[in-house]
Amino acid sequence: MTQRDATSFVRSEQSTGLHNGHRNRIALPQHAQGLAWIAQTGLALTQCRTAVDALGAMAAQLDAAPFLLRGYVILAEDNTLYVRRAASFGRAPALPVALSLSGSLCGAAIAQGCAITSSTSEVVPASWERTLATDAALICAPFAGGEAKGVIFAALPDGAINDTDVVACLNAAATLIGATLNRAAECEAQLQQRMRQIDQAHAERLALVGRLTAALAHEINNPLQAIANTLYLLQHRPLNDEKRQRYLTMAQQETEHVIASVRRILDLYRSSGQEKRPVALHRVLDQALQQADDILRERAIDLRREFAPDDLRVPGFASHLRYACYNLILNAVYAMPRGGRLTIRTYRQSDDTTHLAVTEFADTGVFIEESDLNRLFDPDGPVRGEANGIELPLSYSIVEQHNGTLTAHHSGDEMVFRMLLPAVNNP
Repeated sequence: MTQRDATSFVRSEQSTGLHNGHRNRIALPQHAQGLAWIAQTGLALTQCRTAVDALGAMAAQLDAAPFLLRGYVILAEDNTLYVRRAASFGRAPALPVALSLSGSLCGAAIAQGCAITSSTSEVVPASWERTLATDAALICAPFAGGEAKGVIFAALPDGAINDTDVVACLNAAATLIGATLNRAAECEAQLQQRMRQIDQAHAERLALVGRLTAALAHEINNPLQAIANTLYLLQHRPLNDEKRQRYLTMAQQETEHVIASVRRILDLYRSSGQEKRPVALHRVLDQALQQADDILRERAIDLRREFAPDDLRVPGFASHLRYACYNLILNAVYAMPRGGRLTIRTYRQSDDTTHLAVTEFADTGVFIEESDLNRLFDPDGPVRGEANGIELPLSYSIVEQHNGTLTAHHSGDEMVFRMLLPAVNNP
């Protein structure tokens, strides 16, 4: 910011007439020296990002002002008017600990919302104010910014009390520091909001890791037990070549199953930080159904497709969503060991601000009590029919990773699992 820009900023601030909550136009100094000082002060304050920085920068500018002897820039508690922080200039003595501005000249200036001097105010300066200068006049220019209140308090050299430029400079300085504190408060609020967002994202990522870890433990437990049993038989039982070969084949198959499960879940975790792309939801469902075709035929499941006529697209990873849908299909199949009906329907759900792609997996299989529905997606939750308990937690984690929701409810004779995902294309 140039000196001209800083002066323009001060004029803009003052032209609003806003000062400490009052609409009073503040006069600018008439001399070039005062205007230059205000411009330099504005330039110094533009570099400040915190209230502490603003106090220090303002104290440094006041220390360089030729029209002041010594003093303080004070921030006070809003209600009690106890000094919260102070920066001195001109070798002013240290302020007493736990100092209250109540009943003082500074407190009166904050209460009135305008600059006052020891010669014009009916308030008698407090003892700590009188120690600033024995015979010099005192001036207080209050300010407010963010949730803070404060005052510029200074001793004036002889004759300066009647100099309108001095009062104008301090009023302008108070306006500038008030505006700087407002900006610092906004920056602090934005920083805190950003930190909350970071913390939330971190918590969500940890939750995803926790779910995937629990899911992995459940999915590999049975194969590991089968491998352990097979190795025990191979080591401790006399087996002919045929049985030995059969057990070795079983152990190899279970080992490959464990490796595939670990690789799949690690892939889900690693991809959580990658960029999502538009995915055709109906194509994902068709691929998942094709993958489950054999078991659907084996269980004689009556499959019904009720897809929306428009092209539903969602941001995500096609392979992950296909895996989630496949697990939801398996969950329905395992809940109907003697056959039944599986209906997969899709539709769009939109309002003024959101567009969602809804997929429902409705089956006539094993019911879960209403009180246990929310636990269906926990790794140690209730299991439907012949399910191994891993399908629903995995699907839930994937949908959550895609900023969606997965819920379960009853509808007539059906158990319905509803997957909601943000839609890319508007209707």
